[in-house]
Amino acid sequence: MYVDVIIPLKFRDSVTYSVPPEMESRIVRGSIVKVTVVGRTYSAVVLAVKETPDFDPGKIKPVKELVNLPPVTQANMDFLRQVASYYMCSLGEAFRFAAPSTVKTLKRSKTAATSEDNGKDESGTQDDPENKADAQLPVLSDEQNEAAGKIREYFRSGENVLLHGVTGSGKTEIYITLAAEYLKKGLNVLYLVPEIALSRQIQSRLALYFGDKLLVYHSKQTAAHKRQVYEQVASDTSASYIVLGLRSALFLPYHRLGLIIVDEEHDTSYKQTDQAPRYHGRDTALMLGRIHKCPVMLGSATPSLESIYNVNTGKLRPVILSHRYYGGSDCFVTVVDMPRERRKRAVRGSFSLTLTKAIEERLERKEQVLVFRSRRAYASALECPECGYMPRCPHCNIPMSYHKFNDRLSCHYCGYSEPAPQICPQCGKEPLALLGDGTERVEEELREMFPQAIVERFDADVTKSGKEEARILRQFSNGEIDILVGTQMISKGFDFKNLTLTAVLKAEAVTQVFDFRADEKALQLLRQLMGRAGRRATPGEMIVQTNNAGHPVFRMLLQPGKADDNPMLDERREYRYPPFSRILRLSVKSPDRDTAVRTAYEVRRKALDAGFKDICGPTAPPMERSAGEFVQQLLLKTDRSRNWEPAKARLYRMLRNIPASVLTIDVDPVNV
Repeated sequence: MYVDVIIPLKFRDSVTYSVPPEMESRIVRGSIVKVTVVGRTYSAVVLAVKETPDFDPGKIKPVKELVNLPPVTQANMDFLRQVASYYMCSLGEAFRFAAPSTVKTLKRSKTAATSEDNGKDESGTQDDPENKADAQLPVLSDEQNEAAGKIREYFRSGENVLLHGVTGSGKTEIYITLAAEYLKKGLNVLYLVPEIALSRQIQSRLALYFGDKLLVYHSKQTAAHKRQVYEQVASDTSASYIVLGLRSALFLPYHRLGLIIVDEEHDTSYKQTDQAPRYHGRDTALMLGRIHKCPVMLGSATPSLESIYNVNTGKLRPVILSHRYYGGSDCFVTVVDMPRERRKRAVRGSFSLTLTKAIEERLERKEQVLVFRSRRAYASALECPECGYMPRCPHCNIPMSYHKFNDRLSCHYCGYSEPAPQICPQCGKEPLALLGDGTERVEEELREMFPQAIVERFDADVTKSGKEEARILRQFSNGEIDILVGTQMISKGFDFKNLTLTAVLKAEAVTQVFDFRADEKALQLLRQLMGRAGRRATPGEMIVQTNNAGHPVFRMLLQPGKADDNPMLDERREYRYPPFSRILRLSVKSPDRDTAVRTAYEVRRKALDAGFKDICGPTAPPMERSAGEFVQQLLLKTDRSRNWEPAKARLYRMLRNIPASVLTIDVDPVNV
């Protein structure tokens, strides 16, 4: 007996192994087994069982072990095939997400696994398996009840939904209500969120209603916890459950999946970028829903243009929530023209007098303030005022950011770090000047300006510790922190009842990005931040400080219109950008610039032969060198016709001879 297996590597074909006699009666299609590849052991899934191999049996290695897990279902295999086909990767690369590397120890009992980590994830969050639901389902407003009714009607007719609700409108209450209905039917629910920090806040809410039916799955949990979730989902005999997870939760082996919820569907964190398959969680959720024949509900206060396009073309049904759940009024927005304020001498450090006064008023009223700065660190770069020397990353050739808390320079692209120089390495003069600012410097300024206030920072430097992340969110939610400074992480759907003022510093930075989606992302970010303030009875305000007050994004922020009247959609249509076209990005990298260019032109020729006509490049991206390698990029653009899939398949076959270490394929990239 022989088996063809899929290995979680970039093997574009299956690999054949022999089955030891003692395993023959237990191995079936979908079984997970252990096999050896070049001296290393991998978990693999059985794709086919056969009696005769296709080549010399003497060269075939035996299966090492049968993993004690339920076989992968046909639905899960179909899902992996669709992901691999659409995102141009091997089935093995898609399977890498579906088979946790920790599967080798799954044979241990659940008791052993639980005792290993005491039910805690690596962030210190307690996952209590004995927790029981003790709260009644949320009471919906009239508008929410009407919206829930429309959603049920669309679901009954087999249609997917975009729930477009203003910030604070109570989308989560609708998610909970509908999820409970599906669980009552004995069906399972998948609830996706884009960020771990947001998942923790949602987790505490869902636990009140669903108790031990709630399973949480994300990368910061221990291997033992993820094994438990995998086992429970893989078993078709378990009671119904709701999985709360990030994009990787899509690849769990679901049974009886009744509903998929994608919260904050616009968020680019749903896009996998660092390894294949480079999938988008929102779009892949729609694939999963089709395979399981279950409805998908996308939700956002700032829907992506792709979802608005799908509403306009009838692929999604819109449901609108236009009022806040607690009856709060819309957030009042003020755009501060910083050059004009400087001419009036009405600026102190990073803060205009308008913003300083607004913060003082909130502190006097015991209300909270959120301050957003798009860059972390203390300074964006260091520069010698004598000779102009600027420390750069040796691998990426870009200026490194200065972090005062550890007195180090860091590259935010490849992670390289080194001690900050005390004198200029080039001319020997001292000290080096600080250029720009980031969240660390803003935090320091606020503490100096408001010594009586409790100021904390929430960015990637602070939240490396999951416990510290959870502490800051808990204390800010409880009103124990007066001012919170942060990056994009603080814009993601959090609900802080005492927050009444949101401030955005150097707002032009979020628009100055070389990307056709820059304005869309900037507007989404600003509207998300706007929605953090005034979510209860006290009105909220957002003050936006910028050096470019006339930018169209700020005009749209002050004069919001209907989503389907968005002028950015008209621009996309005119210039044939997504969602009115498809884009495929091919990136070639090499330690040698000439090799990168030569290989990129080879890729271009193959793309032309595959049928792609609209090709931009190859050309170097804005950051030509990354992690020590030179990069060349090609953008392939085509219409949304059915020729898209065959052309991709042809191109993928033609690119087989180029190693994955050299060529990166990104279908529907979020940054171009």
